[in-house]
Amino acid sequence: MYCFEVYEDRRLSGRVRGLRSTCDTAWSRGESVAIEANREGGLVQRAAAGDPEALRALYEEHSDTVFAVAYRLTDSSPDAKDVLQNVFVQLPAALKKFDHRSSLETWLRVVATRAALQLVRARRRRREVPIEHDLSIRPPLVLDMIALERALAALPDTLRTVIILKEIEGYSHKEISDFLEITPSASMVRLSRARASLRATLRDA
Repeated sequence: MYCFEVYEDRRLSGRVRGLRSTCDTAWSRGESVAIEANREGGLVQRAAAGDPEALRALYEEHSDTVFAVAYRLTDSSPDAKDVLQNVFVQLPAALKKFDHRSSLETWLRVVATRAALQLVRARRRRREVPIEHDLSIRPPLVLDMIALERALAALPDTLRTVIILKEIEGYSHKEISDFLEITPSASMVRLSRARASLRATLRDA
């Protein structure tokens, strides 16, 4: 309404063009967001009903994110692939609980985190040794990342999980405590210990 009311005064034509452009841009952005939300909502509804095309579309859009979350937590490419497969095999049933209070990507990160943590706990109970990274020759620019990956891999699972959830995935200590069934203060202590261990390892590297 404000754009059109000002437009009636021709003496303010320069101002009008600026106002109209601003309003049109805001409207276009809002329309794009609404279209994307409707598209995603339609995919979610169809995927929840078991539509293979919708499931394939969601896999193509979000599989990289799910794999990345799983890989950081499991420190194993085969385990991360298992998590990815499990998440999408169970996705139709899981989507029926999706309440749309967050974006689908955020919700899938939580689902992937829980699935990866379940696998880590099971692996810990079996006392399996994590599969090591492939440390074949890499470009010099990624040497620092290799050192960080090695330092993270050397941490005990209890510390590595907390620092990844907090520093990489961005969860709060309350959320981490819910995931790991510990207190928020225990999460803070583990984070502090993980940081200290990483600093010591990287300093000596």
